[in-house]
Amino acid sequence: MSRAAVARTLAAVGLLLGASAALADPFVFVSLPDTQVYAENRFPDGRFPAVTDTRGTGAIFFDQVEWIVDNRESRGIRYVGHLGDIVQDGNDLGEWALATDAMRMLLDADIPHGTVMGNHDDNHPPDYARNYLDHFGPQFFEDRPWFTASSPGGGANLQMLEHGPYKLGFLNFSIDHPQSEIDWATGIVQANPDTIFVIGTHRYLFDLKIVGGRYGERINFFGSTTVEDNFVDGVVEPNNAQDFFDEFVTQHPNILMVHAGHFHAEWLRLDGLNSAAKTVIQILTDYQSTRNGGDGYLRIYELDFDAEEFRFETYSPSLDRKRTTLDHYVETIFLAYDQRDQIIDVLGASEEDYFDLLEFFFKSTGAPDGFLLQHPDFDEPEERAYYERYLDELFLGDPPEGFGDILEWEGLWLLGFANDPQDPFDFRDSVRSPTGVLGIDYADYFVPSADQRVAFAFEELIGALTALEPADLLFRSAGRALARRAESALRHAENGRHRYAKRLLERGVLRFTDGCAEGGSPDGFWPIGRSSWWRWLSLDWVDRCSAQETVHPLVLEAVARLEEADAS
Repeated sequence: MSRAAVARTLAAVGLLLGASAALADPFVFVSLPDTQVYAENRFPDGRFPAVTDTRGTGAIFFDQVEWIVDNRESRGIRYVGHLGDIVQDGNDLGEWALATDAMRMLLDADIPHGTVMGNHDDNHPPDYARNYLDHFGPQFFEDRPWFTASSPGGGANLQMLEHGPYKLGFLNFSIDHPQSEIDWATGIVQANPDTIFVIGTHRYLFDLKIVGGRYGERINFFGSTTVEDNFVDGVVEPNNAQDFFDEFVTQHPNILMVHAGHFHAEWLRLDGLNSAAKTVIQILTDYQSTRNGGDGYLRIYELDFDAEEFRFETYSPSLDRKRTTLDHYVETIFLAYDQRDQIIDVLGASEEDYFDLLEFFFKSTGAPDGFLLQHPDFDEPEERAYYERYLDELFLGDPPEGFGDILEWEGLWLLGFANDPQDPFDFRDSVRSPTGVLGIDYADYFVPSADQRVAFAFEELIGALTALEPADLLFRSAGRALARRAESALRHAENGRHRYAKRLLERGVLRFTDGCAEGGSPDGFWPIGRSSWWRWLSLDWVDRCSAQETVHPLVLEAVARLEEADAS
């Protein structure tokens, strides 16, 4: 039985084993993308991005954090990572005060979290990081055991957490990845091979819808192009995203993920590999240029070790709405107009040429007319009205000519959002979707320590004992009774008493599951005249050899792992 199968069996029977057993629930963490417009606390004023929330955008920041605190238990939220651009103007102390008040709710609830410094968070040289460090520096987390360390300058930070036998490290870098932070983080990742690392940063991925890349990466887009963003003044030995990827991300076998904000889009990239040749999940999430500076959307990630899945969804507490790919599609129609100057600069084209390209590539050319009406999130009149209203509000109620009809842009869907451009009626999630499910074998991303090997061995053993059928057992509750004995041994092992745990396992489990291995058949009754308690001590409680063939090797494996841990 595989570890995943054992874990699913455990979950099905509801066995709760504390810190080191198979896990019925995934590890859940939340990312907060650029909150700068929320910290600015804008009201409806006729500027872009469109603000429709009459409470002010600051209320949306509080909506997000309050939802996390309120749903911590029901959703199993273990961590929160802010992706930078906490504020709009790094010199505005009022914005910092609002952001601090919102984020302090996480601290008050003792929810582990980390932040990164974005380009909007700087207050200009020479002391460009002063306001960020004054409000989110390591001094505010000194008494929190989950705030493990910070880089010498305080700009990068580390949070280390455990989820059963798994260890998770959240490493957060400040804007433009100073070389000193990379050097510091390299030592941490190398010193913790038993830990899976998630990397948080700010300026990392950009997405031009047909093609995208990392800042500093050479891409083929109307010729060879490199998208650069000027480094923040004052950063010592900065590294763009491509250098960071090459020098740090690809150099370690235990990096699972990089998530970032900055560029106004959402994108999943799966073509990067770590040093173990395993996929690094690279994710861009940023909604700041859309309605209300992002409408409160936050990203919810689930690391399901039992099912070997990585799942994510996007939700807005302010709207009480799950985001769909169509939201991104509609926003892209708006951004194609609103960000035309930036795109024209990248392309080196004139505005006239740019609009000609939009017409040729992104409008209805080559798309079955009206096929988007069959999209499961667009086929209800109510939903279609929502997206039409959304596009209208993004343009402040006055879309320019050629930008007001969602259905004219079906070519954009095929090129940038379709799961399969050759099959327009395949509406599954694409790489530009706010939801997704990936198959991940998490065991590929770390080298287990001796104690973790103990935990995994017990995980399989307890799962196998719990899954035994009544026909396999001397009495109905025997499997559960043996599992409880194994749990007791495991608790002693977790406290470092490996030898005592080994004795408990041998005397309390091994001797009741070894008859077939030792004598070819289950241990039988002692002769009449022996006391009843001795008789029960001498019997195999698992009295079917086929079941013993599953359980007995797992007991021996757990014993061996305890010996190994004791020796280490």
